[in-house]
Amino acid sequence: MSPSVLIIGAGMAGITSGRALEAAGFDVLLLDKGRAVGGRMATRRIGEATFDHGAQHVSVRTASFGREMEALVRQGTANVWYRSESVTHPERGMEDRYAGIGGMRRIPEALGEGLHVTTGIRVDHLSIDTDGVAAIAGNEPVATADAVILTPPLPQTLELLAASNVRGGSEVDSLAAVEYDAVLAVMASLDAPPMMVDGHRAFGTGPIGWMADNQQKGVSAVPALTIHSSPEFARTHVDSDPAQWMSELLVAARPLHQTTVVHAVSHRWRFAQPQATMDVGAVAVDAPAPVVLAGEVFAGARVEGAHMSGKAAAQLIMDRVG
Repeated sequence: MSPSVLIIGAGMAGITSGRALEAAGFDVLLLDKGRAVGGRMATRRIGEATFDHGAQHVSVRTASFGREMEALVRQGTANVWYRSESVTHPERGMEDRYAGIGGMRRIPEALGEGLHVTTGIRVDHLSIDTDGVAAIAGNEPVATADAVILTPPLPQTLELLAASNVRGGSEVDSLAAVEYDAVLAVMASLDAPPMMVDGHRAFGTGPIGWMADNQQKGVSAVPALTIHSSPEFARTHVDSDPAQWMSELLVAARPLHQTTVVHAVSHRWRFAQPQATMDVGAVAVDAPAPVVLAGEVFAGARVEGAHMSGKAAAQLIMDRVG
């Protein structure tokens, strides 16, 4: 009988670890509280407009992830949206920025094809003993396995461990100090294409951190603008009425796109980006059964970091379960 692994979260880290474990002969089940896979690689359809409202693009800095993206380009799942210099590492020169064809969610959907994924399930706590792990939603067990990988943002993961009476040791205790920047997103349908020459724009100051034209990006059939707040704006407004901060961001964006907003909705990414990251890949927790933590915070705050962490988590499970 094959060893089994439960993975909480079907974003890039969860899908990557699931692929690696399934290829190694494990039985794998992914559970996600959302309506679809992808986590912050999120695409949403509103009427005729389609928006990437989470992660906007993917960059490549390692050979292994480069091969993944090249394969996705060959199969028609992704393409190079634009090229730019890294803000944090200008010495790398110009880098390709990849996007999913039809939306960023197409990338995790393609990578997770064939995996056993169940969405719409919020795991409240885990029952962990020497026989394995059971995931509990409400008062009902929804899945059991020999081991578990947790991939949500650290605050949610630590909350789940606490609810499961898992202390995890001093290394896990230290993770509570990691803080995240929020991002407040607005998805706005427009009456005309926005006045944005290259389809995207980043801002160093002010309430807006990023704007993207989803139609020019190739995601939407009609003019559709994504507005991301700056971390500073989100820090002040994250717990405010969404109607208030959405209105402020739309007012700030109006002179930049010079069109009329037909319809707008908001989305709050409370744990958009860790303020500090670790270079450990993944972390094994001190528990009666194998419990591993993964996600971008363990390998760099990028989609590629989540991919690297997922591979590291899979290896830790293989080392412990066999």
